[in-house]
Amino acid sequence: MRKLAPGLLSAAVGILVGTMPAAASCAPPHPIEEALSGSDSVFVGTVVGLANGNRIATFAVDEVWRGPDLPARTVVRGSPEENGITSVDRSWEAGGKYLVFAAVVNGDLADNACSNTQIWSDDLAARRPSDARAPTDSGDSGSPGGLPSTLLLAVGMLAAIGLVSVLVFRKAG
Repeated sequence: MRKLAPGLLSAAVGILVGTMPAAASCAPPHPIEEALSGSDSVFVGTVVGLANGNRIATFAVDEVWRGPDLPARTVVRGSPEENGITSVDRSWEAGGKYLVFAAVVNGDLADNACSNTQIWSDDLAARRPSDARAPTDSGDSGSPGGLPSTLLLAVGMLAAIGLVSVLVFRKAG
């Protein structure tokens, strides 16, 4: 048994280390001006909702610096995997204000730990582009769980209609 113990310990450590996510190997971040011109969407916003282990964030958008107009509430996915863990996952802090550099992937905003996304600091205001604009008032781009808020609203309305129908039929019967 004593002869097996070092081998078993080594195997156990190897299994544990092999299942841990590797550290991200990102290139050094680009200067902000360069990252601005190379990003699909750049905005300033505060995290108001989190999902999937803090890897999906709903932002209250303050300003759009680049890219398409964004609604006042915007969801950003911080992981390329829906339910897995990768070495480049971005996690968000509730209530944190960020300058977000996102990519548009299949119509959704996505970010990762290798982008120029960073916690907001007042010195970033000096880098605000002259064409920065407020978000649109078109509503919500989604919920932190990934379901569009219009779908959630429709399901809620159907549930309410069903409940009212049950109550009406019980009184009538």
